[in-house]
Amino acid sequence: MSFEITRLTEESSAAVAEIEKLCFSKPWSEATVASEIKSGFSDFFGAFSEGELAGYIGGRTIAGETEIFNVAVSPKFRRKGIAKALIEKFIEAARKKDTQVIFLEVRTSNLPAITLYEKCGFVFCGIRKDYYTDPKENALLMRLAFDGTQEYEEWDDEDE
Repeated sequence: MSFEITRLTEESSAAVAEIEKLCFSKPWSEATVASEIKSGFSDFFGAFSEGELAGYIGGRTIAGETEIFNVAVSPKFRRKGIAKALIEKFIEAARKKDTQVIFLEVRTSNLPAITLYEKCGFVFCGIRKDYYTDPKENALLMRLAFDGTQEYEEWDDEDE
């Protein structure tokens, strides 16, 4: 399967919102997605396969720090390298903005995502207690630093 990654515009908001509904218990609305895309602070990239949005990544850079909001791939397109390609594209764009560090949160139970983020260079740096609802769950805070301060901290279930 081939796919092309491009920067998303407001016109992609409905397709992003549909993937949100498939992937998250508290999905963003189309209006929220559109607002964030046009904010001027955010970057959203989508992976398209034969004209269909297969997955996306979105985040915001402010004052040299970047936060990834969401990475999501439609269930029918999973396990094809799309999420990894989206993360790599996002990292490349963040570097061009002179960001010093990228942060993200991930459910402690989402081991496939944690493994993927680690493969992309992210390391554990903290826990956000009860960060997620529906169901209630802690989040791992992960970071990727470009300024030479990337340190690895060990995480295990006892840290919760």
